[in-house]
Amino acid sequence: MLRFDHLPSDFNPTFLILGERQDLIALANLLRSFAEAPRELDVGEQFTGSRSRTTLRLIPAESGDFGMRQDGNGFRWVLNSWQAEKIAERIELLTPADQKSGSDIIELGVEGEIAVKVSLGEFTDDFLVQRF
Repeated sequence: MLRFDHLPSDFNPTFLILGERQDLIALANLLRSFAEAPRELDVGEQFTGSRSRTTLRLIPAESGDFGMRQDGNGFRWVLNSWQAEKIAERIELLTPADQKSGSDIIELGVEGEIAVKVSLGEFTDDFLVQRF
């Protein structure tokens, strides 16, 4: 199950994305689809069974406001096609069958963005799970 949420901090806020191998492969595929045909996407709606406390939307970049940003009650990840493709490649590096765990921190290097940490096997299965 793909899980994601914001981990606020005064010094190092992070947006954490957790999943099993197949979840991360699906996320990479979603980013590739977004790169090929940029359009607004609600990530949670794209993953059956995703249970997160916040919303995450992929937004096509139209200006220099790139990166992960808080947007009201949720978050928006503003990317151009090239950025989405490169992030998909980095996520796929976490998914070889023989790899039990790993993570990557994704930052675009723009002011005010929130770092995104994508992780496989580093947290318990119930971490970031919204209880209903």
